[in-house]
Amino acid sequence: MKTTEDLALNAPHIQSRVQAAIERITADPGLTAALADDEALTLLHWAETEIERLVLETVDMDDEEAWRYLDPALRKLRRYMRETANTSAETDDPTVMLHLLLASPPAFTDEM
Repeated sequence: MKTTEDLALNAPHIQSRVQAAIERITADPGLTAALADDEALTLLHWAETEIERLVLETVDMDDEEAWRYLDPALRKLRRYMRETANTSAETDDPTVMLHLLLASPPAFTDEM
């Protein structure tokens, strides 16, 4: 059974926003440069889920209003990702640290 969120995520204008937001994040290779490939993929998959959550908050907005909301949120997400990657990479077990950091509520959402 599909949830309201599932239906919203399948709407063409929402899919377009999600894809554009993902491209804005993945276009910056510096976000995951400190991590090994598997760890970088984990961080990017986590970010995709966060992007979907953020975009779902714009369902009732037109594109202009949505991007006024999303642009600063994506900047905060990128900053959080870079800090998480760097913090993880500086530990003895980056994979474990990455999972610990991603399992806790994202600190960047407190700034919004």
